[in-house]
Amino acid sequence: MADVPVTKQKTSRHWIVAIGALIIMIGGSVPLSGLSFYNPYLFSVMPDSPQASILLYFTLLMLSIVVSMIFIGGPALSKVNPRVLMITGSIIVAAALLIFMNAPSPFMLYVAGVVLGLGYGFSFQLIPILWVNNWFVKRKGLVVGLVTAGTGFGGIAWSFMVPALGGTPGIGINGDPESFRRGYLIMAIVVLVVVILPVLFMIQNKPQDVGLQPYGAEEARADAVAATQLDKPIPGFTYTQALRTKWLWLICAMSIILGVVHSSAQIVAPYLTMRVVTEPPDGMGGPLGYYSLLMMTWTLGLIIIKPTLGVMNDKLGILWAMGITLSLQAVFFAIFLPNIHQMGTFIPFIGMIFMSAGMSNGTVQPPLITATAMGNKQFGKIWSVAGAFYTLGQAVGAPIWGAFYDPATGSYTLGFMLAPVALAIYVIGSGIGMRGGKKQHMDLYEQELAEWEAKQAVPVPAS
Repeated sequence: MADVPVTKQKTSRHWIVAIGALIIMIGGSVPLSGLSFYNPYLFSVMPDSPQASILLYFTLLMLSIVVSMIFIGGPALSKVNPRVLMITGSIIVAAALLIFMNAPSPFMLYVAGVVLGLGYGFSFQLIPILWVNNWFVKRKGLVVGLVTAGTGFGGIAWSFMVPALGGTPGIGINGDPESFRRGYLIMAIVVLVVVILPVLFMIQNKPQDVGLQPYGAEEARADAVAATQLDKPIPGFTYTQALRTKWLWLICAMSIILGVVHSSAQIVAPYLTMRVVTEPPDGMGGPLGYYSLLMMTWTLGLIIIKPTLGVMNDKLGILWAMGITLSLQAVFFAIFLPNIHQMGTFIPFIGMIFMSAGMSNGTVQPPLITATAMGNKQFGKIWSVAGAFYTLGQAVGAPIWGAFYDPATGSYTLGFMLAPVALAIYVIGSGIGMRGGKKQHMDLYEQELAEWEAKQAVPVPAS
């Protein structure tokens, strides 16, 4: 059969989907960065509860995300339209924020955290990455970086909004220490708007749903040619094969390590608040506005660096991209954080950019590592498992960082020193898992492809 001429497809629809997913991830910034800005206020309005007791809500939130991804999101992908899952999850997240708004005690924080995690896991944590993987082959690293940068846009909004509504922790606005709670309501409204509108007007689950091919895939050919290739093998493990390979579990273990390190986001906000407002020599003796600028720099850095990290993945490779950006974060932990109150007013902003470089890895690298190691054959179901382990690391990491707290100094010095070691282990282990998994699934693909080609060569009996 002669080849049918390749047809050129338009690519604007692909980028509309990417923009829609980016907008949705602004809502995804709520548990990733937004809630941490409330921690100093929660500590002040619940003074009889230890910090570790209050931060337990974050652990429960992360654990419920893990449960939701694996036991709700994974099974639901084959039965429920992903767009429906996305909208349903956003409604549950918004409801959870209203529980946070009215929580009078750590117990109600725990309830709110569990509800938020259950809604978030099968929607924000799973569906946008699935869309990117469906719509893009070429420039996937860039698009993952752009989409996940939405959490940075949200983080900038929360870094201004929460202090503006809450005032100084313990004092509040006009003497009302509870004034910060209004911020939860605003978050709930934002979550609903930034999810429902893009899902309804910008996004389809797969390019094939609108007669297109993934961006960068082989151009569409005539239906007659495509029909003969419907059973052509796709590189990658099946879900069952992935669960049986050691490489998946090595990648998952490394994701836990990265999650533990990055759960430091929950203690950086109160730590920096203390270092800013406390008088020298323990702090800077600066205004709360300076703290807000530092946190804004962190979140602005996420917006800039996540797409940059995506380009680095595409141009330099995943390992080099991780090595460079996580080295900057290692410097942040080992040098900047312990001494940030002694570095003047300008250098701390550089430190926050270094932190952003490392934190960008948490949402950009795991899906790319998983796709490289496991292939695209059943990426969605495999990601519902692999994507949960970074979150699991954040869950167990919050109390670990709490255990490093030294009340005498108000610091987490031992944790700051161990973090660079953990980051080095993550890069090395992820590289081993990624290369091992890719070699194994490509070996399987070569066997499957040879069998498929042999079948195509068998003459069809005349009718």
